[in-house]
Amino acid sequence: MKTVTLLMSAGLLGSLVGCSEKPAPIAPKPPLVEVQKPLVKDITKYEVVSGQTEPVQTVEIRARVNGVLEEIAHKEGEPVKAGDLMFRIDPAPFTAARDAAAAQLLSAKAEAELADVTATRLEKAYKDRAVSELQALEARAKHKVAEENVKVATKNLAIKQLDVSYTEIYAPIDGRAEQSEYFVGSLVGGLGTSALTKIYDDSKVDAWFTLPDRVMLEYAAKDEKEGRVREALDSLPPIELAREIDEGFPFSGRVDYVDPEVDLETGTLRIRAEFDNAEGKLKGGRLGRIRIQAGELKGATIVPEVALGRDQQGPYLLVVGKDDVVERRSVKPGQQTEDGLVILSGLDGTESVIVNGMISARPGAPVRIKQDS
Repeated sequence: MKTVTLLMSAGLLGSLVGCSEKPAPIAPKPPLVEVQKPLVKDITKYEVVSGQTEPVQTVEIRARVNGVLEEIAHKEGEPVKAGDLMFRIDPAPFTAARDAAAAQLLSAKAEAELADVTATRLEKAYKDRAVSELQALEARAKHKVAEENVKVATKNLAIKQLDVSYTEIYAPIDGRAEQSEYFVGSLVGGLGTSALTKIYDDSKVDAWFTLPDRVMLEYAAKDEKEGRVREALDSLPPIELAREIDEGFPFSGRVDYVDPEVDLETGTLRIRAEFDNAEGKLKGGRLGRIRIQAGELKGATIVPEVALGRDQQGPYLLVVGKDDVVERRSVKPGQQTEDGLVILSGLDGTESVIVNGMISARPGAPVRIKQDS
């Protein structure tokens, strides 16, 4: 009986142990990713640099005489036309000074006439030996001095009249006037005072930027190869400009100035391009992106921009290699095009680049490729 009982206990224990064992876990499926072959095509190379805009012309409006500001005739920030009255300075002291100068001129003319008559009579009297020669010469000299006094008084009157004209200040150009720090009653025109306002002509906008000297050399070499000898300005293609909010480069302009020397520290040339701004979409003092054609790139490798990743080692792409195993490829990205991002090195154009599912894909691990990708 003891033997039978022991055998039954051993069998029961074995059955309990067998029931407590768990099945082996099922390995998870590799993550699902979408892939795409790079696009290989010839494209136009571009240099994209930062630039800053400014109005094509800026004019400071200053008081040319000292006085009290009597009127501000324009609306700040609104367009003004050349010849519009902008400021008026109290003209009373200047008209008084002009009238006094006019009176001095009349007095000088009267004295000159009297001196001429006196000199003429004394010269006649000298011929009759009624006076000495010295008296006649002195009289004629006084007449000449009086004539010079007339000239001085005439010029002084012109200066005073000019001061009167300076009391009314007109816009010299079309544009927009910024806010003035002065108000009616302010004393303006003193030594060291600031401008009354500035007028910005934004009918056109200039954009300043720098280009590597090699770009200019490439254009010169191209002209030489084509048998043309042209100035640097003529060699440059149209310049394209984009604001921070723009997609693409909607504004086109032309280079109108290039510095005569290369900056030795940076190896760049400072360049200015002019853009029409009839619609007023461009403003001075803004940063923007400048794009200029820089030749042709044959057989460029292009991938979607979303495929590019960056880590501490730099930019990279994930590609699906042999046996559907993920590989990390360090790449050198180039310019952005309408078709995607140019990859200058790191791909040969035949790879399957992961464009969706990069988060779950790991280098060295297998993945499943979505069938329609």
